[in-house]
Amino acid sequence: MHDQASLPKFQAEARAASRSILLTDVSEFYSSIYTHSIPWALHTKAVAKNNKAPALLGNRLDKLVRDSQDGQTMGIPIGPDTSFVLAEVILGAVDEELVRQLRTLTGLRWIDGYELTFSRLSDAEEALAMIQQVLLEYELRINPRKTRIAELPIEFEPQWLTELRSFKFRNTRRGQSYDLIRYFDSMTSYLQEFPNEHVMKYGIARLRTLPVLDDEPFQQLLCQAMVVEPGAVRESMQALYYAQNHYGLVVDSVLLAKAVNAIAEQNAAVGHDYEVSWCLWAALTWTLQISPNAARAISLMENSVVAILALDALASGLFAGGGLDVAHWQGRMATSELYEEQWLLAYEANVQGWLPSVGPGDHVAVDPNFAFLKNLGVRFYTRVVNPFVPGALAYP
Repeated sequence: MHDQASLPKFQAEARAASRSILLTDVSEFYSSIYTHSIPWALHTKAVAKNNKAPALLGNRLDKLVRDSQDGQTMGIPIGPDTSFVLAEVILGAVDEELVRQLRTLTGLRWIDGYELTFSRLSDAEEALAMIQQVLLEYELRINPRKTRIAELPIEFEPQWLTELRSFKFRNTRRGQSYDLIRYFDSMTSYLQEFPNEHVMKYGIARLRTLPVLDDEPFQQLLCQAMVVEPGAVRESMQALYYAQNHYGLVVDSVLLAKAVNAIAEQNAAVGHDYEVSWCLWAALTWTLQISPNAARAISLMENSVVAILALDALASGLFAGGGLDVAHWQGRMATSELYEEQWLLAYEANVQGWLPSVGPGDHVAVDPNFAFLKNLGVRFYTRVVNPFVPGALAYP
């Protein structure tokens, strides 16, 4: 195993004596993994299909993954280290089959992305067909948007990444203001040219530790960027938080509230849990009022993390304008819901004292498994506090 910093070294080594290159990756890799392909990869498909007993490690892993997601066989959890291992098990089996079929194979795989080099274009075309065939054996598919065959030499990394990484900011107030505008202009231009790349996320992440010399353009440009590209909301919030915590940036709460409400309203309507969660975190961190329009959209979301953050914001008085309707979430406060998809909400809203149980009694206390957790004081959520209010606890 190697880290990402060593990637250029292996790329250069693979390309050294080659004329053509094949670049591709697996489409929606983690969410498209078929859990039954885990035993296929460990024991071969023929063995696994004829032996579904738990004696096979692959079958046990398959069941554990399914049990962790309501019995679903499509997709594995995104984020846990266990998923990295399972994904590597499957693509490791794919690699072995590719080596067997193609014999002399030069190149590398980084997570789910392949970079293979060849002496002739025809060899690269043959390899692409083979990769498609082998991936289909595991119910996986290549990503056509990220697949290409080219003559070498080609760039080691996209131009946008090279430019944003090497961009220099001056250490004077006026100079940094001009540089920030040029930097955001570059990000905007590259975002339009490479809409499927994480241009804005990477570009804003680079600003996280920038010593902010002029609050105004820094905040204005960040807010504009995350409204236009909500996928970068986390990086934007981290940049603001870091600048306030380390460089004394005075956050413009009026401007930030407008941006947060715009993002929350737009993304809640289409079920984008990640973006809305970070907006609610920002509201709690900087004590921002959530608009009635955003509140109404949030009320309809089917996500425990969003619901818990919204209930925390409600308890903190951040829905002063109204609009948040908790009736939808209230219906989850029943013992049966503790074993369904929204179990986290059904448990956490009870132990935090935010929502009452449906019907008489305490729906958590009557269930032996969850009552055990409650009696031990187990909480899965730590309430967000504003760390910038004098006397407040520092947020980790």
